[in-house]
Amino acid sequence: MNSRLNMSLREKRGIAYNIESSYTAFYGTGIFSVYLGTDKKNVDKSLKIVIGELNMLRQKKLGTLQLHKAKRQLKGQIAISSENKENLMLNLGKSYLLYDKVDTLEYVYNKIDELTASDLLQISNECFNPDDMSQLIYL
Repeated sequence: MNSRLNMSLREKRGIAYNIESSYTAFYGTGIFSVYLGTDKKNVDKSLKIVIGELNMLRQKKLGTLQLHKAKRQLKGQIAISSENKENLMLNLGKSYLLYDKVDTLEYVYNKIDELTASDLLQISNECFNPDDMSQLIYL
């Protein structure tokens, strides 16, 4: 998602100087957030673009190449995250406390590989439901 938002707001339009998205999983729930830094005059335009990108994920399946790139990026981020021993131990402890097990990286990568564009479309419709989203704007 970071790449799509970055392309839409920074590269194509040059209206944001910083754009980030993140997801933090919690037991039974989670939080997805988008942060962007822009000039006051571009706030409404930027929000419209972000919402448009999220809606596109709810309405249109990723193509084969996009899906492959997203999976590769996610697996790369997991691999990099696992190199930090403190982060790795925190994730292992969290997994053990919540699920009473720890999955191997190979298992996680296989689960990522099994994801389909239809799966992601369904998840996007759950996560990016406009009725469940909120905004915080600091000017």
